[in-house]
Amino acid sequence: MVCGCSALLPLPNPRPTMPATPNFHANPSSTSRWIPRQPMPVAWTSVQKTSALLWLLLLGTSLSPTRGQAKIPLETVKLWADTFGGDLYNTVTKYSGSLLLQKKYKDVESSLKIEEVDGLELVRKFSEDMENMLRRKVEAVQNLVEAAEEADLNHEFNESLVFDYYNSVLINERDEKGNFVELGAEFLLESNAHFSNLPVNTSISSVQLPTNVYNKDPDILNGVYMSEALNAVFVENFQRDPTLTWQYFGSATGFFRIYPGILVQADRDNREHFKLLVEELMVKGVGVVDQALREAFQILKQFQEAKQGSLCNQAIMLISDGAVEDYEPVFEKYNWPDCKISTLADTQENVMEYLHVLSRPMVINHDHDIIWTEAYMDSKLLSSQAQSVMLLTTVAMPVFSKKNETRSHGILLGVVGSDVALRELMKLAPRYKLGVHGYAFLNTNNGYILSHPDLRPLYREGKKLKPKPNYNSVDLSEVEWEDQAESKRVLFLTNDYFFTDISDTPFSLGVVLSRGHGEYILLGNTSVEEGLHDLLHPDLALASDWIYCITDIDPDHRKLSQLEAMIRFLTRKDPDLECDEELVREVLFDAVVTAPMEAYWTALALNISKESEQVVDMAFLGTRAGLLRSSLFVGSEKVSDRKFLTPEDEASVFTLDRFPLWYRQASEHPAGSFVFNLRWAEGPESAGEPMVVTASTAVAVTVDKKTAIAAAVGVQMKLEFLQRKFWAATRQCSTVDGPCTQSCEDSDLNCFVIDNNGFILISKRSQEPGIKLRKKSIQT
Repeated sequence: MVCGCSALLPLPNPRPTMPATPNFHANPSSTSRWIPRQPMPVAWTSVQKTSALLWLLLLGTSLSPTRGQAKIPLETVKLWADTFGGDLYNTVTKYSGSLLLQKKYKDVESSLKIEEVDGLELVRKFSEDMENMLRRKVEAVQNLVEAAEEADLNHEFNESLVFDYYNSVLINERDEKGNFVELGAEFLLESNAHFSNLPVNTSISSVQLPTNVYNKDPDILNGVYMSEALNAVFVENFQRDPTLTWQYFGSATGFFRIYPGILVQADRDNREHFKLLVEELMVKGVGVVDQALREAFQILKQFQEAKQGSLCNQAIMLISDGAVEDYEPVFEKYNWPDCKISTLADTQENVMEYLHVLSRPMVINHDHDIIWTEAYMDSKLLSSQAQSVMLLTTVAMPVFSKKNETRSHGILLGVVGSDVALRELMKLAPRYKLGVHGYAFLNTNNGYILSHPDLRPLYREGKKLKPKPNYNSVDLSEVEWEDQAESKRVLFLTNDYFFTDISDTPFSLGVVLSRGHGEYILLGNTSVEEGLHDLLHPDLALASDWIYCITDIDPDHRKLSQLEAMIRFLTRKDPDLECDEELVREVLFDAVVTAPMEAYWTALALNISKESEQVVDMAFLGTRAGLLRSSLFVGSEKVSDRKFLTPEDEASVFTLDRFPLWYRQASEHPAGSFVFNLRWAEGPESAGEPMVVTASTAVAVTVDKKTAIAAAVGVQMKLEFLQRKFWAATRQCSTVDGPCTQSCEDSDLNCFVIDNNGFILISKRSQEPGIKLRKKSIQT
């Protein structure tokens, strides 16, 4: 079933808003003045030239509360705002080239198509693609089940078996004489981008064992020897479906075979990783197990006597780091009449026997249930230095003994499985089809989030990132609604939700589209020759996380960037490359339309080099196809914020989950009006100038009364430039009022420039920019 629904979500406000406070009410004769009820003198006016997205606020004793009149006339305040706004607007339009870019899209408007997005059809298509991908993972696991059961059927247990295998902890280890240690022969490892750049061997698997298991135990040796047959299947599975990641077999005897083979040694990184995990363990209090055991036995006894419940095998298993009692009276009353355990040494052996007992009905019926896990973190990538983490789900199936002599006993040989990176799954919901604010998400059958743009499984503790305790049991409502008392920068969006199940899995897929321009997709067209020429400009880049071409299947393609792969596809140098032809077509079109911006910015940069004042650090633009252009107006060593527009700063670039922040904010305001943001600088000069300002505006096109966002363009500049422009503007006075008697630089007058969300851009106090203006700060 495919369904759709709508909701109004508070996400950044597209209209200018005042800080919420009971001390103000609106003057009905003006939308740009606010009169205080209290004697505290305050005046507002909007910076008109920037479409009211900045506000000028004056506080101080020089504003008389009598009849709302001020010693500084409101006309003067408006003059300051208009002067500052005019200078600012002229600067950002000039250096961004926004008017030129809007004209270039306007020139080709007649050749464009704007189509309405069918959310139900979109979620259905994405679901089918995901179903096909996950089916291939199931088939790979089924191949492993068949191979493992067949290998066990043909294997005769040998008590005196001698056999060497690759032990993950010992491989490539040498003794003091330089010889390889036992079970530690030479094992070739190469860094592999498909496996998160970990050193692996894709031709063979390796074996891991717990430290308390003897690696030459006959049961271990026979199991490892038998499971060697899986190596060929691992490789065949990976060749058949190169999107597969880790494949493995966990044996009931205690070993773990993993493909591709990997180096798990006690090196510094791994020691730090396990220290991190151990630090999470906390011993608190004493478990009152006696009452819990009594209650558990009584519940099972009641169901057994009443023949209720599932009528399957019953078991109570307690896993603990120790016990303060032996609970002998409980076992004597409830358990010993039917079960004899002579000593505590029998415990480990009997626990393993329970596996066979509990699995016996499945073995006898030969039920190979397919299990999909909830989301979990890839522990191979979770280290003390981790800045992000990969979330996975695993498909697993049991492996049973098919030998006639053991079939009635229900022998569980182990479990095989394969990991699925949720990030790879979400790539099947292409970002460009979802609009600026749209997104896709996955849910489990328990209603928990499997993947969502706002699912943040890590939290910061000092310099370390650690997993949240409940990161894989987060409800949809917890990520769809703001859970903080204080809002930041918000937009009000009306979203439509479309959802459906993914067949043969416990998962469901949701797609969210925002109303307005989010309901439409812009389609352009150009010749390959013209587009290819403009695609080769050095200032152009593509969204590295988006899939323009499939590069993770053929090993020869994995080293290609998306731009390199697209060029090989367009020039037909590689007929084996598969690309998203619709997305490639849109990139070509955007490359042609935005190409004149390079010449425009270059000419500006040449003129700037002759001027004494350097105003803007850089200009940039992005299109709905993930194309990004940028140009520096200063030397790279003088850029205030070096992380901006790099993968290190996810908020400023196109990612798998989101459009850049400056693009999203601009798209919710009228085309041509600029949105301003303060950023903490990341660069060599950041200590002296802690903040920079980005200003961006949207470029929209309209066809047949339907409007779509084609691109966004902007600039980044030092905050100090805005401050100088503002203080200079406030030194002016209206000619009718005579010479200036006061200005914002006077000690008894505080002036602020705030953005449409109430954040301070400019203030006398250097520590206040970036802080949200509140009632308390107004009264201070």
